[in-house]
Amino acid sequence: MKNTNVKTIAVFFMLAAASVVFCQESDAVNQDAAEKEKVVLTVDDAVAYALENNKSLKSAAIDLEMKKRAKMYSWNTFLPSLGVSATASRTTENSTYDTIMSTVELKTLEAKVNALMGEPIKSSGGSIPGDEEKLHWAVIAPNISAQWNFNLAMIESIRAAKASYEAGEISWEQTAKEMEINVKKMFYGLLLQEESLNIQRDKLNNAKARYEQASINYKNGLVPELSVLNSQVNYENQKPEVLSAEQSFKQQKDMFVFLLGLPFGTDIELKGTVDSKFVEVNADELVSKYLENNDEVRSLKKNIELLNISLNASRFSTFTPSLSVNYGFQPIVYAGGEWNSLGDATDNGSLSFTLVYSNLLDMLPFSANMQKMKDTKQQIAQAELGLEQLVQNTEIEIHTLVDNLYKCQANIEAMMRNVELARKAYNSTLRAYNNGTQELLEVRDSENSLNQARLGLMNEKFNYISALLDLESKLNLNLH
Repeated sequence: MKNTNVKTIAVFFMLAAASVVFCQESDAVNQDAAEKEKVVLTVDDAVAYALENNKSLKSAAIDLEMKKRAKMYSWNTFLPSLGVSATASRTTENSTYDTIMSTVELKTLEAKVNALMGEPIKSSGGSIPGDEEKLHWAVIAPNISAQWNFNLAMIESIRAAKASYEAGEISWEQTAKEMEINVKKMFYGLLLQEESLNIQRDKLNNAKARYEQASINYKNGLVPELSVLNSQVNYENQKPEVLSAEQSFKQQKDMFVFLLGLPFGTDIELKGTVDSKFVEVNADELVSKYLENNDEVRSLKKNIELLNISLNASRFSTFTPSLSVNYGFQPIVYAGGEWNSLGDATDNGSLSFTLVYSNLLDMLPFSANMQKMKDTKQQIAQAELGLEQLVQNTEIEIHTLVDNLYKCQANIEAMMRNVELARKAYNSTLRAYNNGTQELLEVRDSENSLNQARLGLMNEKFNYISALLDLESKLNLNLH
């Protein structure tokens, strides 16, 4: 009996401890859930998140920053090359030794003449005849050399840096615009998928309600048992479809979170509707006014400009000489055993101006250089043909998108009427079924017709929004 009581007490304490742990874990879970709040997004919020956090856009911004820096400092091509050095050299007897000795003897003779004239003899360290090793050494410091080269092609390189940055701006704007369009389309696509999921949930709830109503009618003797079984089978069959749709919707939201650059697993809630105001546009007017705003057209024009700059640079470097300015400052501060101040030092430097053609053979018609310039000319011709084709294709696309807008608008107006009619038919059939005067099959057919009308309307609204976004992207213009 005593052992039984001990076991009971032990079990009690174990349960109490487990209860405490469970409560602590529950509090931790609740705290984590509270910290992980749901992010509510409008379409503008989603675009802002993507522009700020998307990795591809950040990479494109880095490319643009590098081109901007290249443009800002493109003038540094005019900077000269500058070098500073110091040289200590030892002469040999067969080269400058005799020259140094003659200089020393001349200084000695001068000192003797000065002594005869009553002037004191000035002694200088290292100038004593016979101290030959000191006479072998000379020091040149600081040895300054500068060189500046100029060719007209250098001006073209500055123009190329500026045009390259402008092309980078167009490319970045195009990338950002594509990102914005993709985010908006996916946002409205998720709203459409969510609405489809809600329709399936409503359909499941209706099936459940019909099953419950059939059970009541069966108990009241209004319908046979077969009607109850059919309604139950219909209800159970729709459960897997709803679960599958919910899973698919969750996966699409995770992909959207990734596109926005948010941490994986962020719970988001979309705030908005698949709807847009109708706009009145004229295709011919849009083409005449805004076709030049198209990013692809602007980018191709800028590429043609870069090719022309490259061709001009090749011409300048081939047919115009280069100017080279060289300056050297070489003061000999120690020679013949004597140190001289920088002001008294002998300057062996020089200043020269040179006009030179780098390679005259590059001017020959069959040279590799001339062939390269011919290739550049043909690339320009190809790009200009591509520009003409791009303008024509863009014009066709604009007309097509405008036609799609008006077609979607007409379909939306017609489908809105169909939805109202289908809803009235479904409500009427459902009342008859609840009263036991209509078969379940009629209710299901009526419900399917209503759901198809609702989904058709939502799809057509989404098509209208997509066409409008594509049109705005083509014209780089905000139409709503």
